[in-house]
Formats: sequence, C-alpha cells, structure tokens
Amino acid sequence: MNVDKPYFPADSEFLQADSRGSRWAIPYNFECLNARVEILLANQRDALQGKRVLDMASHIGTFSYAALMMGADFIQGVDTEGRTVEKCKELFAAQGVEPSRYQFETRDVFDLLENSPPNSWDTILCFGMLYYTTEPLRLLTLMNNAARECILLDTFTAAYAAIQGKDAEGIYPRMRDDTLELPMMITSRTQADKKDYRLPQSFDHKGKQLSLTTFPTRALLEIWFASLNMKWQRVDWSAYTVRQRSWRDLVSSEQKKASHWADIYASGARVSYRLDAPALQSS
Repeated sequence: MNVDKPYFPADSEFLQADSRGSRWAIPYNFECLNARVEILLANQRDALQGKRVLDMASHIGTFSYAALMMGADFIQGVDTEGRTVEKCKELFAAQGVEPSRYQFETRDVFDLLENSPPNSWDTILCFGMLYYTTEPLRLLTLMNNAARECILLDTFTAAYAAIQGKDAEGIYPRMRDDTLELPMMITSRTQADKKDYRLPQSFDHKGKQLSLTTFPTRALLEIWFASLNMKWQRVDWSAYTVRQRSWRDLVSSEQKKASHWADIYASGARVSYRLDAPALQSS
C-alpha cells in the first residue's frame, strides 16, 4: 500500500461511517482496510476491470466502492440489513458515483442466487460472510453457478473457532495443530444481534436470540473447491506479515491486544482465495 496515495484516506467517509475500526480481528481502520483492498482487489484487478461484480454482504459498500475504483463496470451489492444498505446508498451518492453503475438491495443472498440465471455476474466478492451461513458448501455451489469467471473469497477457518467467542474456552484445550489439517468444520453459537446488523437464520435459545457460525478447515474448503471443479489459488498475505504466528499465539485477551491485524492471516485463522470458474481454466 502506498501510504501517500491510499485507496481510502484516513478521513474517508467510508472509514468514518464504519463502527468496526477498533476490533482486534480484521479492524476497519486505515492500515488494515487499505491493505485488504490492495491484496483482495488491486492484486486481482483483472477480475474486476470491465466486469459485472456481485458483492455479497456488502454492508456499507466499502469493497463495492473499491471494486469500482479498480475498474469494475457495474457493482451489485446485497445485504440482509436494511440500515447498512441505506447507508451504502448515501455514501455512494455523496461520492458522486453514477447511479447506473451500482445497485444495492436488502435481500438474503441464498434467495438472490437461487433466483439468478447461471453466469449472472463475472465476479463475486464473498468477504467475511461465508462463516455466517449454516450451509457454506451450498453457498459455494450457488456462487459457482452464478459467477461466469471468478470468485474472490476471504473467510475465517476452523482455527478461528478455537480462539474467538465463549465456545473457544471449551474448544482450545482440545484443539491440536494436526486436527486443523483434517477436512472438518466447527460450528459455534453467536449472538444474532451484532452492532450494526442482525444475522439471518437466528433462533431462540433460553430467551436469547442466537445464530450459528461455521468454520471449515482449509483442507475442507479445498476439497469443496475441487468437488466444484474450481481452480483455486490461495492469496498471499506475506507482504503484510510482520511476524510468524500460530493460532495459539492469539488465544488470550492479552495476546489479542498485542497482536497485529495481519497475525490473523499469518496464523491461518483467516484465509483468502481466488477461485476461477471451470470455463476459464482452459483459456
């Protein structure tokens, strides 16, 4: 990232409007956001330039806007939370983006994908969303059908379940490094109501509204990719890795407070992929 010409300056309205700037894992602050835009989008510019792009769980539209900056022809965003969708529209209007270049709606992504013809978009962005569905393989299958060329994916893995949330205390002592090499998935409970949005597929449990998060290992993710005939490539985060870290270095609150945002990628607790559709593999 060129700090003299960042994708999002420190006073960007997108940064100012996002309430997730101080969280320990993947904060939406100046450094982390710009680095993620560089790695996930700028380094994949060929998947965006002149393309029709779907941004799933688009929130306030930060990555949608970045995709347009990278040359996307049209961006469609979808999110289940109406408040963030409206904020997204406000931000795009304030930036003077031509309305014909974007569309945002409040809708369930499964409903959208199931009712969309094959190859509806050139590229699909799935950043920080896969683990919020109880059916990740079904979602990958639907995305594979709807994307003509490429899926850009950024998600937590099973290692994250061992270090985050109330369930982590029970999972961590039983977790071994070789366990995380197995093709398996950990499902954890989480509060349905987050700060800016409410998770879909919630249920009542002892008077509390809960949802489920699903965390496949990298091994399971890559088995799924192969089963869908996707050509997959793991995205390289070494440019921002400041130290080698294991997920075991991020367990305690003190370790989390002392961590650098890129530790979550260095530890394998979060991973990113570029998934090319079968039609592109012979081109």
